[in-house]
Amino acid sequence: MIRARLAERLIKEGLRPKEAASALNVTQAAVTQYIKRKRGGNAPALASIDHLIDPLAEKLVRRWRSGLGGIETTELVETARQVMVMSRGTSVAQAPPDRPERDEALRILRERLQLELTAAEKYLELSNKTADDYSKMLLRMIAADSIRHGDVVSQVISWLEAGREAEFEMPGRAILESLVALEDSAHEASLADSIRVGHPIARLLFQWIDADEAKHEKIVSKMLKLEAKSRTRHRRAHRRASE
Repeated sequence: MIRARLAERLIKEGLRPKEAASALNVTQAAVTQYIKRKRGGNAPALASIDHLIDPLAEKLVRRWRSGLGGIETTELVETARQVMVMSRGTSVAQAPPDRPERDEALRILRERLQLELTAAEKYLELSNKTADDYSKMLLRMIAADSIRHGDVVSQVISWLEAGREAEFEMPGRAILESLVALEDSAHEASLADSIRVGHPIARLLFQWIDADEAKHEKIVSKMLKLEAKSRTRHRRAHRRASE
């Protein structure tokens, strides 16, 4: 579906079907089917889909015209994930429960999910109307964060309703320690402090990256503490079982 939408955009931007096929890593016959809506036409009824695909199409046109190649699989996968989150999240937020809410938490989570999805759509829409490239990127990053928040909230709603919220498994200590070391290195190289750029939004983007690195370091450190507590509980349980 995403390739079909992209094919339409590329053709509208003046690429020939053969060029569009090369940019999308598909056959020319596939592009013809996309354009004729014989393939990839079963799209969810979401206005946000075009807002999600437009940035990818814009990037792809620029890349192709600069001779930098076609689309990356990771870009397709990420866009597909965002479309799935928006589609599933909308149904979770709007579908009436088949039983009374168990507690206030579920009601609050459903309201928050709807807010995150609405915010994502608004930021995507605004980014597509903005001419400045840096501002586009900043608005799209905010939208991507709202989509990720919606994904988290939607999953927690599902886990709560299924009674699985208490189940968890921590990564190994060695993995977490290596992640902490990695985040320490990234945090030391502050982009906002090291790089001077004239564009004010570019400076905000660097501050965003630095803030994210600090957040990652804090969260991974907390995961390491949780892993230590979990290991201690397992040792005590094993000792009691042995006794």
